[in-house]
Amino acid sequence: MNDATDLIRALTGLAWPVFAAWVVWRLLPEIRHVLEKRNFSLKVGNNELTVQEFSDKVVETTADFQQQLAARTGQGQTEQQPQPGRVLRRILWVDDVPSNNAYEAGQLQAMGVEVVQAKSTDEGLQALQGAQQPFDAVISDMGRSEGSEYDPDAGVRLIERIRETDASTPVFVYGGAGALTRRDEVAEAGGNGVTQSPTELFALLGQAGRFPKTAA
Repeated sequence: MNDATDLIRALTGLAWPVFAAWVVWRLLPEIRHVLEKRNFSLKVGNNELTVQEFSDKVVETTADFQQQLAARTGQGQTEQQPQPGRVLRRILWVDDVPSNNAYEAGQLQAMGVEVVQAKSTDEGLQALQGAQQPFDAVISDMGRSEGSEYDPDAGVRLIERIRETDASTPVFVYGGAGALTRRDEVAEAGGNGVTQSPTELFALLGQAGRFPKTAA
């Protein structure tokens, strides 16, 4: 009975985001038609997106919610409780193309999280070392441009560098399908999770700590 109750609560929590995203998605053709005529762009968090980029993100997120909802229904999964007393007030996000994560970063900021973005491993490490207030979690892509070269292992290398001096800050890799095949490498380096799903990313963060606007 408890498992069923937990499942119903989880599904109820997902129902409203799914419905809201579905409404926006259905309205997007008309919204896009109006905005494109006036050359509008949208500011999401610290980044500006074109109407097309924003609409693509909404469609992607809607599809992801549907998949996650189906998975919960089929498997009866329940959410893991966050670490007691931990609040995710500041997150460092390392990605050479920050606009790829503008929608997710905007969602975190809406939850009261300060998101600091870095474009390279060195820039991310400098942000960590020079931070007056500590970061509560780190998110990294897997492969990215480092200087004039592309490093397909940048996410793993960042984790290894962080773990040289910091054994406790949660570090997550948020990348494409290729990143999912490297879960073992990420774990061996000291990472706390790998995903390509925005919904799962928020679930992983929620297990690491509470978001400020939901913390009691």
